[in-house]
Amino acid sequence: MPELEETSMPAEIAAKFVNYTSKHVFLTGKAGTGKTTFLRKLIQLTHKKAVICAPTGIAAINASGVTIHSLFQLPFGAFFPDAATNIINQNITFNFNTPRTIVKHLNMQGNKRRMIQELELLVIDEVSMLRADMLDAIDFTLRYIRRNRNVPFGGVQLLFIGDLHQLPPVVKNDEWRVMAGFYKSIYFFDAHALKDSPPVYIELDKIYRQDDSVFIDLLNNLRNNQITAEDTALLRQHFKQDFKPQADDNYITLTTHNNKADTINRERLTQLKTKSYFFDAKITGDFNEYAYPNDKSLELKVGAQIMFIKNDMTAEKRYYNGKIGVVHHIEKDVIEIELPEEKTVITVSPYTWENVKYKLNEATNEIAENVAGSFVQYPIKLAWAITVHKSQGLTFDKAIIDIGDAFAPGQAYVALSRLRSLNGLVLTSHLRETGLQQDQNIHYFSKTKQTNDVLNQQISFESYDFIRTYLLGAFDLNLVRYYMKEHVQTFDKGEKSTKQHYDDWTMELYRDFQKIAATGDTFINQLKGLFVAQTEHTLFNVSKRVGAALKYFSPLIKGVSDRLLNHIETIKQEKQVKTYLTELLELEILVYEQLKKIHKSKALLQAIIDGKEFSKADTDALLNISERNQQLQKAIQLKGETLKVKSAVEKKKKEPKIDTKLVSFELYEQGKTLEEIAKERGFSVGTIEGHLAYYVSTQQVDVSKLVKSNKIKNISDAVESQKTKSMATIREFLGKDYSFGEIKMVLASLFPSEE
Repeated sequence: MPELEETSMPAEIAAKFVNYTSKHVFLTGKAGTGKTTFLRKLIQLTHKKAVICAPTGIAAINASGVTIHSLFQLPFGAFFPDAATNIINQNITFNFNTPRTIVKHLNMQGNKRRMIQELELLVIDEVSMLRADMLDAIDFTLRYIRRNRNVPFGGVQLLFIGDLHQLPPVVKNDEWRVMAGFYKSIYFFDAHALKDSPPVYIELDKIYRQDDSVFIDLLNNLRNNQITAEDTALLRQHFKQDFKPQADDNYITLTTHNNKADTINRERLTQLKTKSYFFDAKITGDFNEYAYPNDKSLELKVGAQIMFIKNDMTAEKRYYNGKIGVVHHIEKDVIEIELPEEKTVITVSPYTWENVKYKLNEATNEIAENVAGSFVQYPIKLAWAITVHKSQGLTFDKAIIDIGDAFAPGQAYVALSRLRSLNGLVLTSHLRETGLQQDQNIHYFSKTKQTNDVLNQQISFESYDFIRTYLLGAFDLNLVRYYMKEHVQTFDKGEKSTKQHYDDWTMELYRDFQKIAATGDTFINQLKGLFVAQTEHTLFNVSKRVGAALKYFSPLIKGVSDRLLNHIETIKQEKQVKTYLTELLELEILVYEQLKKIHKSKALLQAIIDGKEFSKADTDALLNISERNQQLQKAIQLKGETLKVKSAVEKKKKEPKIDTKLVSFELYEQGKTLEEIAKERGFSVGTIEGHLAYYVSTQQVDVSKLVKSNKIKNISDAVESQKTKSMATIREFLGKDYSFGEIKMVLASLFPSEE
């Protein structure tokens, strides 16, 4: 087994699980433990192709990601993993989706589809708000798009980040009445997709926000449903029902509802007799108004209490997210803020929030961030009051907490954990018992957390499986061979185009690559044999063989890439070749991507053996990026035009919005009989048998579950004795007791799809 260097730091353990295993990870921690910092660092360094998403627009903007709905094109509403008749027949008053309706609405084409297919790591931030049914919808969509239906999330690793002791997912009573028949709870960890592959539970435990041990103990008891009489007495010491702070006390009020916070802020601003100034945000490109991180029009007055809603990005670090200040001076384009604690005045500059969208770089096959829009506004807002919901992630020195009518379990914890210490706490209402209690489902899930020693051991085992899978995939050249074969089949002997002149050249290239792919298959079998041993020397032995294989395969695959690039240059000056050139470039990119995977697999294996980090920079250093970029820039230039790579994987294929075979297959997987499926879909049983025959041919359905064993034997014997695959001939031989559908399914099992 690989011996990655052990660590007692939860953040380092989490990073190792992400980078060197395929295990899903749940990274949590009390408020102020550095979850956001971990995410920023991970995305900068990880060698995996990653995308960040979040349940809401504002959470996505703050995480520099995208919303779950936009990433996966999910319709709004609840999701039921099974489109059962008893659900459909109920008098349901809310929107809901099933696998069938998601497929119906899913029309993900081109670059975005290929990006999802290339995805290796999906990060979901603020996971406390993620519903279990939403995660199952993500699971279904990933399996469908990546054509990997038998593996959770289509083979993508998930990193969940958030604090479940904060605000829970939103589910209405009428929704839960129905969903309770499918889900143990509404939290993400009870999704069906995680049943057989639960995430590793890792908790960041160093608290950066609080250093008051008594307060930390109180918060821990709140999280763990272990409130003591001493805790209650301690909180009562801070109860001041009619507390009215002085104007210069710099308290912020935390309350449960927007209208309360807005009313307090409006009243306090109106009381100021100074002049109002308005600062309008500058919005460019695509930026959803529901995701605006601050007011579009910000009204300020000298003397107004504000808080910063971003950290100071300058070296001085003059303020942080949640720091309270007072407007000291305003001119047309100048806002000066007094910081009461430091007794200083600073000038605040506008901040730019970016709406990020992900796109696959067609040339490099890497997932890249693209700024679709921006929102520029001063990173401050009125702060005499704020809702508990909007206070997540903020830090206050003084707060008046008015949450006696807390509407969700754990909301008291969210509010209290915003404070640095109990010294700044004022309670204007007694906390109700329901507001203090945490959900029992969260409590039980937290029991799955393992010790650091156990986690370190698990990393060793999981990294072994991870590198094995990665190596086998890197040297499997059959996908490239498949698309090269598909390219060969686009040539037409009867056609007199320029492209047709290069039929022989293409066939020669394909035959040469077939030989390389066949050798790759042989090497894969050797690798599988080496991995069977599972001794302390296994990875060293594998490394030697992979090193030799790299020396063998790298120049051959690079040679194919060079032949394609040289061919592109040769035919550029000919007429009517733009489409052909694009096809060649798409093919070359696939070949080069395979070359990158082989080099990366060797380097990643060595890093695991040596117990060293392997980062995005290490990946970039494997091949000469500048040379590669020059080659591509040269290749895409065509008589003043630029070739655009439309598709590197699904050339000229436009999938239908509804795959009728898939719908039948989904109903079959839900346990329906062929007769029930036929009735529900309005088709004949023979048609449904034809649909399922496809899934028999891909070995996703066992023919013995569809056709009686004696019939399977008789049909198989008939194929052998009659030396035919003709369904008509076989049926005539066997008689009318055998349907064409049964014959088709048995034939599908005997002669499964080669591709």
